[in-house]
Amino acid sequence: MKKQTNGGMAGVVNELIQNTTQPDPQSFRELAKRVGAVYTISYSTAVIAVFDHDREQAGGLPKGGFLMAAKHSHETDESFILLRIQREARLPSAADNDQTRQGVIEDSGNEGPWSARMPSWIRDKMSLHGLECSVLGTFTPQQDGSYKFAEDIDNYYAVNELMVWKPDPSSLHLIVNHQHRSNDIPINSATTKIGVSRFAAAESNDAIKAEFHVNPIDIMKRRTAYFGMSRSGKSNGLKIVAETIYKLRKVNPKHRVGQVIFDLSGEYAQDNFQDGKGLHRVNEVLGLSRKSEVATYGLMPVPWDCSRKIMKLNFFGDPIPRPWMTVQEAEAVTNALDQLLAGKEIIKETMSNETARYTTSFRDVDLAVEPSAMGNLSAQTRYYRAVLAYRTALAAAGLEAPNWKPSIRGPGKWSLFSRDLIDALRHTQNSSSANATDYQQAAIILEDSGNNQFNITWDQLITVFTSLAKFVDDKKSRFDTFEQDYIATSSNHEAWADPRFRAVLRIFESRNGPRAFQVVQEQHDPNNTTDFAEEVVGDLQQGKLVIIDQSAGEPEHNRAAAERVMWHIYHAQSANFRSAVASLDPTQEPNPDEATQGHIIVYVEEAHNLLPRAGANDSLTTVWAKTAKEGSKLNIGLVLATQAPSSVMPEILSETDNWVLAYLNSERERRVVSEYMDFSDFSEQIGKVSEQGFVRIRTLSQAYTVPVQLDRFHIKDDAESIDTR
Repeated sequence: MKKQTNGGMAGVVNELIQNTTQPDPQSFRELAKRVGAVYTISYSTAVIAVFDHDREQAGGLPKGGFLMAAKHSHETDESFILLRIQREARLPSAADNDQTRQGVIEDSGNEGPWSARMPSWIRDKMSLHGLECSVLGTFTPQQDGSYKFAEDIDNYYAVNELMVWKPDPSSLHLIVNHQHRSNDIPINSATTKIGVSRFAAAESNDAIKAEFHVNPIDIMKRRTAYFGMSRSGKSNGLKIVAETIYKLRKVNPKHRVGQVIFDLSGEYAQDNFQDGKGLHRVNEVLGLSRKSEVATYGLMPVPWDCSRKIMKLNFFGDPIPRPWMTVQEAEAVTNALDQLLAGKEIIKETMSNETARYTTSFRDVDLAVEPSAMGNLSAQTRYYRAVLAYRTALAAAGLEAPNWKPSIRGPGKWSLFSRDLIDALRHTQNSSSANATDYQQAAIILEDSGNNQFNITWDQLITVFTSLAKFVDDKKSRFDTFEQDYIATSSNHEAWADPRFRAVLRIFESRNGPRAFQVVQEQHDPNNTTDFAEEVVGDLQQGKLVIIDQSAGEPEHNRAAAERVMWHIYHAQSANFRSAVASLDPTQEPNPDEATQGHIIVYVEEAHNLLPRAGANDSLTTVWAKTAKEGSKLNIGLVLATQAPSSVMPEILSETDNWVLAYLNSERERRVVSEYMDFSDFSEQIGKVSEQGFVRIRTLSQAYTVPVQLDRFHIKDDAESIDTR
């Protein structure tokens, strides 16, 4: 269709298109499809005038697509302004065209295409429409043939000669893959293809496309958010990213970045119908043995993964060394109780919704080893007594006891329960109490144990502490008199039942007390000798891909386990940071081969199940917020995937560098992401188009968002024999 020269605005634009000189064949102006002219432009927006003929010849102009605005001739300037199509724009001639259109439609009587009834020159005139575009910035050629991008324009004119092109494949590749900035990691790594550009779900098969490449180091030390509904391709995207980071070691065997994935559905840790080979077999991509490359963790053993490490703790810990008089001995006590204290935190999380006083006191008690107790036998005695009462509560909750036997021996050679206490339990003053028989029974058990080298059973201890819980609060018992005498004769005048012991003892006030946390039985293993969180850190420090299968756990258990692992990662990376700062030599150039040493990336699938809710009172003190805030200096990357952006704390979103936006059907959720970067340009599309893997991506390297169709994660079968052990 030949465009006619006509009067008015349409004629001016048409004449401008026809009368300008022909472009140089070597310029993008010759390779790209010219679609129109800039009608008006400002620092932030532009309106372009486009004829239907040019729109058709260009293969369509989808919303969100890129356009290039430049002078018609490249003789003086080879730069171009990058535009993004936003919406239709009504040109001044639109009102006249509407009237003409209505008249012709009325005359057609629905007997055929109404446009066929118009003269060609009128049809051409009416085919001119406007498109409103956002101004993204300016590409300027450099002497070495590359392009530099600036995120603005330095000038514009009311009367201009800017023409507009739809990018050709070469220009589109430049636009979608331009590296505007970089991470401060000196690695010479090539970018990796993870998809192709895609601007509309209805895009034709022959539409111009460009491979989309990601720079893997963008993910390191940075925050990445993947937002999208279920079945929108979030897991597929995370697998692609994890594989890309893993393959850095192909570029250089020393680039071993530790990665840990909290796998709530179990699809990363096993083969599945969607992927075929799961991510846990990523070592096969490089033909390496699984043992040195991948570690999987889970709550229970599975037949398809014999090397899986079981995520359980010995909630009882190990026996406490007696006594501790030196720093080394104090460290031995801490090590013996490491798993006990870790289990205590899990119990605290499990009981977070408890309101009864006898459960909240037990829940909130601090059993950490006090440094001041070193060398102080009285303080150690009180501590032993509190720990023994706590362990007895575990036994009362049904947790299987370890193979070592309990004892009432204190840090020295005497019992934790003195003759004076036994006498008080037997005293005639208790006769008016309804619990006098219980006190007598407790006294007999303690006396027999003292005569039997302090040996005692857990059932006997349950009886003793249940009786003591009544005894200390019973106003008809002998306890108040015993306590006053104890304080009067004590060298430090402290109470026998100190606040910590009383807090632990309260759990025995009701038979239902220990039941409040008996659900932790599935996380307890009395024979466990190591803390799985420490094992995870060790695997990460070796540069392994660690997958934590949480598909079999309760939500509160998963949260507690994930937080424990994260705190161990955070503290380990903090120690590494302090060590690196102390040994830093400012005169020495960084070694690129060691650039990834000590880096860790954490992936959180369905992050709304693990992270604290936005607006929570203690959200800023959580390990997730601290990692988001300080992760960059600690060499921790954080990748979050969720269908609910509103559930993520704004403090984390404000620190996010890499974004992937898929389908979100909630207007509320779309409003959240629209407040960041340039994502408001895509709010309508991400709420309308639900195709899997169709995402909008903006990484640290990019200066603008690119719509992409992600590749499908797939580990190819290798004919060579690979050690999967």
